[in-house]
Amino acid sequence: MRKGMSSSDSSVAEGVRSSLKALREHRGLTQTQLGILAGVPAASISNFETGQRMPSLESLVKIADALQVSVDALIGRAPIESAARLDPVFLRASRADSETLDAVRRVTEALLARGEHRRR
Repeated sequence: MRKGMSSSDSSVAEGVRSSLKALREHRGLTQTQLGILAGVPAASISNFETGQRMPSLESLVKIADALQVSVDALIGRAPIESAARLDPVFLRASRADSETLDAVRRVTEALLARGEHRRR
């Protein structure tokens, strides 16, 4: 553990280090491409992946948005497999206002019910 880091800081840093590279590679992105998408220097992406630096909260959010995953997935609190399967449309919808989210929920339920009806 680095000087000045608590054990929870250390576990978050380790989560970022282990998840970031896997998620970036899953999306088929280079460090430079991810940096451009997230508005974060590629050198910082490299430092985050090697554990040399810990991203700020702002950088974590930008990187998670660029990778189309939750911050929990990026810091290792959610399985990478579930983050990789999360459809970007639903991730965006989860950040919408309550009225939009309710509309998305109603449309999704109607479409799923229609699909179930067709299978019968």
